[in-house]
Amino acid sequence: MKPSSSFVLVLAFSLAFATSMGEAAPSLLTFQVDAARVVEQMRGISMQRRPIARSDGRIDPLEQRRGEITASLHGLGDEAIGALARALGDIDVQMRRNAALVLIDLGGGYSGDAKPKVNTLTALSALIEATSDSDRDVRGWAAHAIAEMGPSAHPAVPALVTLLRDSEEGPRNTACLALGNIGPMAVAALPALRLALEDPSAQVRGFAQRAIGRIQAK
Repeated sequence: MKPSSSFVLVLAFSLAFATSMGEAAPSLLTFQVDAARVVEQMRGISMQRRPIARSDGRIDPLEQRRGEITASLHGLGDEAIGALARALGDIDVQMRRNAALVLIDLGGGYSGDAKPKVNTLTALSALIEATSDSDRDVRGWAAHAIAEMGPSAHPAVPALVTLLRDSEEGPRNTACLALGNIGPMAVAALPALRLALEDPSAQVRGFAQRAIGRIQAK
């Protein structure tokens, strides 16, 4: 029996859809693999940027390498953010530090390799968890990376309030910075920030005052 024309059209559409999905899936997988490979290149080095030129005027090879890694991750977009979020849970503390540092750079567009800014919001859950990391730098830099997200990072407010009581000054500073950047949506943090006005560190007190001003801004 000869198939109807409507059946032929449905079959053709189904085959075309299946083909397009089959082509798209490997492409997405390729980006994920590429991002994981680039993130792995951070292992064994520090991604803390040092853009100062050497005395002989040449670019430091390690700084050039940092720039290349950052530029590659910037080009991979969302897949890079996912790979960096996973690296925040790496057993190697330097990898966790590096992941937070690059998320700061990409989210803030600080270096030339990280411009224009990248939306890093998909890493928020991993960054919230990282604010309780055993390493001081990871905690502090995770809060800084959250700060670059602005009001969209409001789910991080409880973790940032906890970080205001950190034993180290750096994480307390960046917790204030993040709460201030979240703005009025961080109103629940005001009591903790007012307590931070009595912090032994003048820097923390200053960050806390600025955060209160931004949260209460009309």
